[in-house]
Amino acid sequence: NVLWLHGAAGLGKSTLANSIAEHFRGRRQQGAFLFFDRNAPLDSTPARVIRTLAYQLAEHNQVIKSAISLAMEKDPQLTSAPLSTQFTSLLMNPLLAASQEITGPVIIVLDALDECGDAESRRSLLALLSHELAKFPAQFRFLVTSRPDSDIASAFKLAGHMHAIDLSMAASSADVLLYIEHEMGQIYSSRHSSAELPPGWPGILAIQQLATFAAGLFIWAATAMKFLRLSSDPVECLSSLLAHNREIFTLDKLYATALRSASGWEPGEATNALRQVLGVIVIGQIPLTDDIISELLGFKDSGRQCRIALRRLGCVLQWSEGQPARTFHKSFPDYLTDPSRCSSESWFIDVQEHHRALTIHSFRLMKSQL
Repeated sequence: NVLWLHGAAGLGKSTLANSIAEHFRGRRQQGAFLFFDRNAPLDSTPARVIRTLAYQLAEHNQVIKSAISLAMEKDPQLTSAPLSTQFTSLLMNPLLAASQEITGPVIIVLDALDECGDAESRRSLLALLSHELAKFPAQFRFLVTSRPDSDIASAFKLAGHMHAIDLSMAASSADVLLYIEHEMGQIYSSRHSSAELPPGWPGILAIQQLATFAAGLFIWAATAMKFLRLSSDPVECLSSLLAHNREIFTLDKLYATALRSASGWEPGEATNALRQVLGVIVIGQIPLTDDIISELLGFKDSGRQCRIALRRLGCVLQWSEGQPARTFHKSFPDYLTDPSRCSSESWFIDVQEHHRALTIHSFRLMKSQL
């Protein structure tokens, strides 16, 4: 009753998880969806998984909700009990109680499990998932996605109730080509008049070359498509991408290309603001809105400087005005903070330096509000 989809970063695991969840949500058969993100460790701790699942499942079904409420009445301290106790009282027993009321499959998605804590903190959770999910009523099906981290692989590979699929780059290449073809069609449909795109743009050869660059990596394709979609001149932007040597156009080089398009990165106030905003997003424990980032960094222009920076970084960040800003994919902060990959670039994020600066900004803000 468990499908474990595993593979390297950027192969589209989360894209698949979201698509599957959306499909079953439309059929009212999605019981729960948990997305783990190491950039939001407070929301992704293993200690919260069982009670978050219980909450979402309670929202899905009244019988489950009643069974969970009864368990909480009997033991008000249940949410702080050991995971094994929470698992039995908040998940196993309520789902068994509701099993006669539910006929069709109910899908529970755990996306990016490798970003749920670390190997030590998720040990108990993995033991429960690998041994106890087989006891769930047959209607409840799990989709788990993760990188093939050794602790997860060791826990799951011997579990008889789990079916594992290795999502390889080669297997993803055909899907990436279809994705690029679809996205380029969308760009043409929405921009052909305003950007004066020529008929038939961009052509099958350009699409195939982009797919070759992607080499099976959905994150390369998704970043490139977002880069093109947000560019002022898609024709010129596409030409700059296609001008690269296909043997060396790695994800790192794509990130560098996107960042160079966002700014000239000459020394000055605008570059400092870009780097500061990126640093807060990359090292912050929770995603912050533009207003909070601006206040934290001490910008004195009602957030204008921060919003300009966020708009310029739109192809590598997820953000809209008033909403929390997040990196588009975990491979981006990996790139920004790795001295061996971009220490010579103006956008390099020195983690210790930015933690120190963030601490100073936090103390300044607290002092100003005393």
